[in-house]
Amino acid sequence: MFGNPKWFSPRKYTGWGLTPSCWQGWVYIFIFLIPVAIINSLSISQNNKQYFTIAWTSLLIADTIHIMSQIKKDERERLHEAISDRNALWFIITILAVGMIYQAANESACTSNPIDPIILIALLGGTLVKATTQFYLRDK
Repeated sequence: MFGNPKWFSPRKYTGWGLTPSCWQGWVYIFIFLIPVAIINSLSISQNNKQYFTIAWTSLLIADTIHIMSQIKKDERERLHEAISDRNALWFIITILAVGMIYQAANESACTSNPIDPIILIALLGGTLVKATTQFYLRDK
């Protein structure tokens, strides 16, 4: 799309995404940040600011995903990324489950729903995605 995969390297130690590996990558990032800062400083309606920010951020996310898919990795890098993603996911799932148990125990006296539906959807959705992936990969 807009960015060149040669300008970036995969982010290894600080999450998911890309890290600029040359000055062109930094310019690319600033080119995406400047319009958001300009629009948010103008005196236009809040709805228009939100629409622009959502559209511009969506474009940046789509381009980042495109760049990430173009970066070549060897088998060792893929394995390391898979292991680190797995470990991060186990941590996230553990914290979500503990949070859900805490909410249920803390709010059991209330008559309202004691469990946050977003946490429940995240846990059940993750289980569904894993099961679907395993089912799909079983015959490959």
